[in-house]
Amino acid sequence: MAAGTAGGATERVEAERPLLEHLKAMGWQYIEGARLKEAGERGDFREVLLERRLRAALRRSSSWMKSDAHAEATISALRAATRHVSAQSLPQANRDVTTLLLYGDMQQGPDDKQVQAKFFDWSREALEGSREEVLARNDYLVVDQFRVHDADGRPSVLDLVLFVNGIPLVIIECKSPDIPDPLGKAIRDLRAYTGRPLDDDTRRGSGAPRGVPHLFVPAQLLVAADGTHAALGTYSSAEQHYALWRSVTPDYGDPDRPGDDGAEDLRRELRGWGLLGPEEAPTLQQRLSAIVLRPGNLLNIVRHYVFEKPVDEDSGDRTKSRFKAAEPKTVKVVCRHQQYRATEKIVARLRTRPSRRVTGGDRDERGGVIWHTQGAGKSFTMQFLARRLHMSPDPALNGITLVAITDRTDLQRQLRRAVALSDSEIREATSRTDLERLLRRAGRAGGRAVIFATIQKFLGDLAPATGEGKDTADGEDKALAEDFEQARRRLEAGESAEEVADPTPDERTLSRAERIFPECSDEDRVLVLVDEAHRSHTSVLHACLRKALPNAARVGFTGTPLMQGRLTDTGRIFGLEPSSESGGAPEFLDTYRMTEAERDKVVVPVRYAGRATTAEVRDRERLDACFEDLIEPLDEEQQERVREKYGAPSARVVAESVPMIRRKAIDMLEHYVAGPLTGGFKAQIAAVSRRAAVTYRSALREARTDLLRRVEEFDDCGRREALRDKLPETYTAEESLLLRAWQFQELLRRIDFVPVISAGAEQKEGVWREWTDPEEQRKHIARFLRPFPQLPPDNPWVTYPAAEPDPVPAESVGDMNPWSDLVFGGGAASGGDNGRDEAGQPPIAFLIVKSMLLTGFDAPIEQALYLDRPIRDAELLQAIARVNRPARRKREGLVVDYYGVLNNLGVTLAAYRGNPPALDSLRSMADEIPEMKRTADLVREFLAAAGIDPDGLTSRAAFSSAVLALGDPAVRAGFDTRLGDFLGAVDRVLPHEKALDHLHDVRAWSVLQMRVRRHYRDDTGGGFAMRGYGRKVRALIAEHLRAQEIEQKIPPVSILAPDFDEVVGTLPVHEAAAEQVQGLRYHLEERLAVEERPVYRQLSVELERVLEEFAGNWEEISRELLPLVDRARRAEEADPAVADLSPMEQRLYVLIGEKLTESETLEDASPERLRRLVDEVYDEITATVRMASFGGRERHVTLLEARLYERLRAAGLRSSGAGREAVKRLASALAGYATEHLAEFRAEARQE
Repeated sequence: MAAGTAGGATERVEAERPLLEHLKAMGWQYIEGARLKEAGERGDFREVLLERRLRAALRRSSSWMKSDAHAEATISALRAATRHVSAQSLPQANRDVTTLLLYGDMQQGPDDKQVQAKFFDWSREALEGSREEVLARNDYLVVDQFRVHDADGRPSVLDLVLFVNGIPLVIIECKSPDIPDPLGKAIRDLRAYTGRPLDDDTRRGSGAPRGVPHLFVPAQLLVAADGTHAALGTYSSAEQHYALWRSVTPDYGDPDRPGDDGAEDLRRELRGWGLLGPEEAPTLQQRLSAIVLRPGNLLNIVRHYVFEKPVDEDSGDRTKSRFKAAEPKTVKVVCRHQQYRATEKIVARLRTRPSRRVTGGDRDERGGVIWHTQGAGKSFTMQFLARRLHMSPDPALNGITLVAITDRTDLQRQLRRAVALSDSEIREATSRTDLERLLRRAGRAGGRAVIFATIQKFLGDLAPATGEGKDTADGEDKALAEDFEQARRRLEAGESAEEVADPTPDERTLSRAERIFPECSDEDRVLVLVDEAHRSHTSVLHACLRKALPNAARVGFTGTPLMQGRLTDTGRIFGLEPSSESGGAPEFLDTYRMTEAERDKVVVPVRYAGRATTAEVRDRERLDACFEDLIEPLDEEQQERVREKYGAPSARVVAESVPMIRRKAIDMLEHYVAGPLTGGFKAQIAAVSRRAAVTYRSALREARTDLLRRVEEFDDCGRREALRDKLPETYTAEESLLLRAWQFQELLRRIDFVPVISAGAEQKEGVWREWTDPEEQRKHIARFLRPFPQLPPDNPWVTYPAAEPDPVPAESVGDMNPWSDLVFGGGAASGGDNGRDEAGQPPIAFLIVKSMLLTGFDAPIEQALYLDRPIRDAELLQAIARVNRPARRKREGLVVDYYGVLNNLGVTLAAYRGNPPALDSLRSMADEIPEMKRTADLVREFLAAAGIDPDGLTSRAAFSSAVLALGDPAVRAGFDTRLGDFLGAVDRVLPHEKALDHLHDVRAWSVLQMRVRRHYRDDTGGGFAMRGYGRKVRALIAEHLRAQEIEQKIPPVSILAPDFDEVVGTLPVHEAAAEQVQGLRYHLEERLAVEERPVYRQLSVELERVLEEFAGNWEEISRELLPLVDRARRAEEADPAVADLSPMEQRLYVLIGEKLTESETLEDASPERLRRLVDEVYDEITATVRMASFGGRERHVTLLEARLYERLRAAGLRSSGAGREAVKRLASALAGYATEHLAEFRAEARQE
């Protein structure tokens, strides 16, 4: 926002200034942006490097540099990388420069030897030393209102830019906390500045901040701040991937007290600097600043906690050239606060605690347990740890061998891919013999690496079976139902819940484990990382490791809470911390609970609903009766023998019965159509056996056929059309379902339902091969992870395809989530004809499994898990986490229980009795109904406090009065927050009939929000977007809002719209004047944000004068505004001299004219001569960019620059007294402009 506007002043006072003062208190130097040139820090506004500081830093950190000439060669390499960067080439340029910054530039030294020129001092003293030493070893400078010009000389002004050694590493955008969605607006502006705006940013042309991608080439971190909150991301982060920073440990607080969150230490520090009042607590903005932006630690994070993650689009992107391999797609990822916190705690342990070799004790004191809930990025925490250790300048850390042990090969692959991004050497054991060989090198010279091995490599036949490997040796399914009943009986008999869930290995097993390996390495520079440390097999593994690596440190990772009965054993193996409370239970090294992850939006909350009814009991009784009928002809002795041999039908037989599966499949499909499908999400079924999984496929296909038949009848007989005259809350459940199915019928016809099961005895006969073959399974999973080709519009009365684009594009589901191991989006979503992919295969909506994919399967697109099998304890908690992965517009995950598993949590989670965190993973859908009522009451109270009758919004006058009552931006932000909470609760309850009780409130308050946002131009682009609404809510109100907009004659957003005056003229005087005020204010703020023309500044001042002078007198305000609006419109009129030119020619005309006017040496040109120059330049640019080989790279731009120089000279352009340099600079600027607008020039070239 322009600093001179009213909103900009609030932003500076409430957000920017407090952050700036905090930075200065931490030791950052400060120069006002307007004073940089006079301070000799930069030559012109295109420069993004502060070369004087960079030159001094290079000579300081590279002692071999004896003159500025040596530094100049290195600066030239960095300078060249930031020149002529387009939005398209920014990712590659950022990768190249990041490598340069991390590893330095190799130059020829004084003795003609290759030496390293380092941009930063990465030593431990520079990163972790005293304040004085940290500030002396690197140069830290913050600049506010940093002005940068794009290729055509147009300015953008960045709120805060943080330079380290003259290099812009952090860019911060601040917004006033009083506006709606301040962080969202800041993030959208940051992305616009990169030249790569977010997909849902509808601002175009003068309404959007100008892209200055060359500033972001060296930038490593981006921060959005509003004075209270601050979110961290990178240049490639989408809005949902920016994260708040909540932790300040271990930098603050007592490291020996895990319960100390460090907030009190930070509070004392801030109070000492005068940045916090006596009763105030540190804000989230101050927390982020204190850790991420603290001198020294900023470089620690840049070096160890930022990396490029490849994005796997599974070859679904049809934009790739057939003849040229596309560059790998990556996103730049920065750690979240819990990952940084856990990693730094482990590092501190390794440095400060003694090893077993030193103490001679029974346990190494450097270990601990990391409990981070599933979905919190555990694999990336391991990756950050490897990077933190192996890239450290500290020899005590960089020589450590990491040994990572998992219990599943798929998890090992996932962790291996993540840790490979750390640049550490990866070694993977292929056999037990190979593992022994690798362990012999652990901790020794040359042993710095990460060794991966499964627990099976360590323990052989002592290792537990996992997943469907638990099935019997002959390939038959394990009797899950019978095991569940047996567990229930054992619990009722009083056995230990922990033993029932996970039996403790006996002494004989532990003794065997100790003999598996000889002693391989007695070094203490070894760190063993054990995944799934909650399992009892960890005791067996410990016995094995104690012999093989007796002095290694051990850290256990778990995604589920530890059973209370396992704490003692876990403490013996890894070490637990004394309780921070007297008499309390031992504590973990670091804890990140489900509630924290939900608050941080790392995962979505999971709700469960029970669908199991007495039908199962009746079916069981019916089968028992059939059995008795069959044996009735036999005598009593024969009947008894048959009963002894065959028994009554088992629970598994009941669950596998075809009639039962058919009935459940119908219900599942109807639930799916009414819920997850509407958001573009998918589902998984967990069946009781592999046979049941295959049966479900047929049953779902039959259910789909029947549903489509019902939809056809519903449409043909006129029942659908009759619903137009009814309110949605009056629909029957059947009508709501059929209307939704009619809306999605084209997609419903094409979706597929696919089993993914392990092979058994039937494999020899070739049965089920399509569902058991590993290669086919990989293909099925890949198709499941792809978004649906296209979703129908929100409005159920709009026919497919939509007249307007869906506010939630189908391809956005899953998006590019950097915390998801499997990331799909973009081209893969476009689908082929008729909703099929390139191979002509239909999209997969359901995966049907028995045990496969219930643990470790990362699928953000999955929202619903339909449980039709017994499952308990840790396996249940892991299965639940399949639906908690975040995706765009995914508000919650759903677990729908058809087996009755969740009816008795005393059995299913018996091992976690008395452990509330375990139950945090799963909450009933019924809990959302009172939450919906509570949030509705909060909206009512808020509106009433603002003088608005919440039930009286029934007329235009009532709405108009309410809109004016919400004039204060802070009040509007409060309304948006409360309404968002209410609509979110309604969306979660839908399609439950209780949600229909609130539809009147939903409609009235949504219309009010639409009117308010349109009037005050609060949304991006000044219009109204239902971006924050859930799709189920949008489907209910889309038609209503559209009708309201037509009936109420909503004025256009822009005063430049041809019908603005006509529509405003139909309004009452006070409404018309208010619309003129907001329309003109929005227009001026929009223009001032991108260009500093005096006419806009003058009009802005005059507008505020009118409002102050005639406050409340709407007739006078309207009269005074008319000439101001007219002047604003005249300022937008095009120069008639260029009316016949194409858009890009017109832009070149303005650019070249401005350059000639600004230059003191180039000759001014008449309009005729300027036209000739434009013709020459435009012809050369379009001819060059038309060539297929032109890609905007440095060599291409240099060639274009040379050709433009020749054209300008041939056209007679000359300079007076400066040789040819002025013409060369103009040619360079034009070449850079052409590169940044390559797409526009190519589009016009194709039309010629």
